[in-house]
Amino acid sequence: MRIEFGSWDMVAAKWVLGLIPSEALPRIATAALEAGLDSPSLRQLAGELHPTLGTEGPLFEEILDEIGVGIPDRSRAGLVLARAHAADITTGTLSPYEGACQIWSIESDVEGLLPDLGSFVYWASEWQDANSPARRQECEAGIRKAALDLAPPDYGAA
Repeated sequence: MRIEFGSWDMVAAKWVLGLIPSEALPRIATAALEAGLDSPSLRQLAGELHPTLGTEGPLFEEILDEIGVGIPDRSRAGLVLARAHAADITTGTLSPYEGACQIWSIESDVEGLLPDLGSFVYWASEWQDANSPARRQECEAGIRKAALDLAPPDYGAA
């Protein structure tokens, strides 16, 4: 099931990385209810008018647990989000440079991801310094290859 912030795994990853604001929590709960999920926790969160991370955050984590979505550590969350950006690069939903910059941002924010995401950092940096359209095309090809390595065409298929 996909909701406002993506699949439930993506929601959990964004939650861990602090990318879901408190005011979005009732909308996420409402979408889950509309999709057929139901629990007292979901109903409670869907009805919150002024959610705060301090109060509704633990409730949201309880909901994730109730529906069987594990809460990843920061490294795993960063990789989930980076793979989604890589998949968007491979499908053309996101330009290679913009996608690489978003992945670079994740690598900067989440410790320990350089081995997995370093090629995006390299190619985005090279793209910024490129002094010709040919060099930028070369950089974009490097980004596309890195994206295919991180999120092959069958990524997400199950």
